[in-house]
Amino acid sequence: MNMLRNALASLGLCLALNLASPASAQVFYEAPRLSPRLTTTLDPAFDPDLPGASPAEKQAVLVWSLRQALLLGALQCHTQYPTLLATSNYNALLTNHQGELASAFKAITDYFKRTHKNPKAAQTALDRFATRTTTVYSTVRGQQAFCNTAGWVGRRALFTPRGSLSVLASEHLAELRQSLTAAGEQRFRFAPTSSTLTPPALPSMNPRCWDKKDRFNSKKCR
Repeated sequence: MNMLRNALASLGLCLALNLASPASAQVFYEAPRLSPRLTTTLDPAFDPDLPGASPAEKQAVLVWSLRQALLLGALQCHTQYPTLLATSNYNALLTNHQGELASAFKAITDYFKRTHKNPKAAQTALDRFATRTTTVYSTVRGQQAFCNTAGWVGRRALFTPRGSLSVLASEHLAELRQSLTAAGEQRFRFAPTSSTLTPPALPSMNPRCWDKKDRFNSKKCR
């Protein structure tokens, strides 16, 4: 009976300790408020210029841009912010929406084939497009806000019906792009410190201010 009581007590203590200790990744963070708005046209700041592109091709670019944003989220955020599940959300996006992503990539590829008669030139233009639409989401100072936004947009993608990825892109690309701007914790704001630092006053190097044992004597410096 005593052994059973001791075992139950030990089990209760272990549970209490596990419940009491917070997870290492649980960090309070209030993200900056972003302005949701529909993205229906290409943005020169993020999207390469595609002269003569059809509306369907432009929509394909937005879908592909969403994919690349979540790809960068998976690459940049999985180590520092593992609880956001950016990598697993991105992998689920590739699985659940592979048909729509493949159609978007085909539309973009066909555009470059149509506008570049030389196959090598078309491939080069496509490679540049892919590089631009990926690196544009790379951020350092705005990483915290971007990762937070990529995390919840990735979760939204999990519940987006197949064939509706273009709707998700139109609704949330603007927020992903706004989040790249540097912005820190919003709940606890600190006054900016002065950029001009006053160096501390140094003691006089005059020999008369120092004794034979190299000890400073302020009385001799008066």
